[in-house]
Amino acid sequence: MKVTKSHIGKQRKKLNRMRQYLESTQLKAIHNLLPKKIIRKICRQGEYRFRNKLLTPVVTVFHMINAAMSRERSFQSAWNNIGETGRSGSLAKARQRLPLTVLQHLDKWVVQQIEHDFTPQFKWRGHRVIGVDGTCVSMSNQAELMRLFGQADSKHGSSRFPIARIVFAFMLNPLISLGHKMSSYKTGENALFSGLIKKLQKGDLIIADRRYAGAKLYVEYQRAGLEFITRSHQCLRIGSLKITRNLGKNDFMAALPISPAYRRKDPTLPESISVRVIKMRIKIRGIKTDVWLITSLLDHLKYPADEIKLWYKRRWKVEGLIEEIKIFLGADVLRSKKPDGVHKELAARVIAFNLIHWLILRSCRKFQKDAQRISVSATIRLTLVYSLKMSEAAMPRLPKLGDELLGKVAQCIVPNRPGRSEPRMKRRDQKHYPILKISRTEWRKTNERFDYVNKEKQLA
Repeated sequence: MKVTKSHIGKQRKKLNRMRQYLESTQLKAIHNLLPKKIIRKICRQGEYRFRNKLLTPVVTVFHMINAAMSRERSFQSAWNNIGETGRSGSLAKARQRLPLTVLQHLDKWVVQQIEHDFTPQFKWRGHRVIGVDGTCVSMSNQAELMRLFGQADSKHGSSRFPIARIVFAFMLNPLISLGHKMSSYKTGENALFSGLIKKLQKGDLIIADRRYAGAKLYVEYQRAGLEFITRSHQCLRIGSLKITRNLGKNDFMAALPISPAYRRKDPTLPESISVRVIKMRIKIRGIKTDVWLITSLLDHLKYPADEIKLWYKRRWKVEGLIEEIKIFLGADVLRSKKPDGVHKELAARVIAFNLIHWLILRSCRKFQKDAQRISVSATIRLTLVYSLKMSEAAMPRLPKLGDELLGKVAQCIVPNRPGRSEPRMKRRDQKHYPILKISRTEWRKTNERFDYVNKEKQLA
């Protein structure tokens, strides 16, 4: 068959129509938050040269975000959700071609836009309030991932799958992720957070548990221009501290000594650091307990103790935000089989997290609602539903559907349940299947011979 110029022109037009369809149908409800031109611009700025194939960077980025929001959490299910079938191999290659830096710059751009719109009204006494905490995620049982991330050790033995450790930094008022750092399971949370500090700004207020406490760490925070509120370290004896000034009942300033071992390694460290110590009573696992807070906010008139205690109580919100990323957006078990793919998959889920909270913030600003009371899981479901509606709607109807989505999100209010405490237990039993202690490939090789022998016996 002779190929003519008209035939080539028709093929190009067909390819352009398919490309435009794929770029416009995926998650259309958030295209006004993350425009296609921004994705292309970031690709150009990162010197990522790509050809105008069917699966462009725009298609790939929205596909990965869609996979985070889809019910099955898989890349193939996200592709099927827009009415497409096949191309699983092409999608995998498209994800491999997309540089991790593109997703990282997209996340940074989204955070900057949210901060520009909402941060000034959410600052507390001039500070951005940052909640910090760590978690672990699992992934596919691949030899390369096992070597890079390692396994968790416990009294029951090593884990059967690779485990990665992640530290997140969340802004506690707009409830967005400012950054994350992922490494092997053996890497400590403090080491990971040291790599995150450069993403924070001078004057930011860190609120963290006692894993991030310690005189040496406090000096590191202050050198970076950061303020802090943490629970006292479990090894610190409050009664042995040298009190330099009493500020009120159970509120005083003290000189916190730095271990000589640390000062031998780093001679620039001072002998002690001046901190403020506040006693508060909180409920831990249903039992009221007295704890001590350590903070760098020394001015008791500008920073009342009651407000500091209230902010530390709000630190628990970080646990809920991590749950949203791991459970609602499927980062608990990452599906990629290559280290680079694992990092991209997590980055796409963090972008999805920030976009969902951005949508919530816009809805609450328009309808005068409290963003902390809006259901995130319901917002994710509504985003997927309205994306399908908007992909089939005519252009003039899109603004009306966008306003309708914001109105629906504003109605998804979680009931106020003060003092709610439930055990971390499952009510329904799981299926009683035996545990597969080898890979499925090894199982097939082992059992293939037995299947063949059984068939021979049946034929005889």
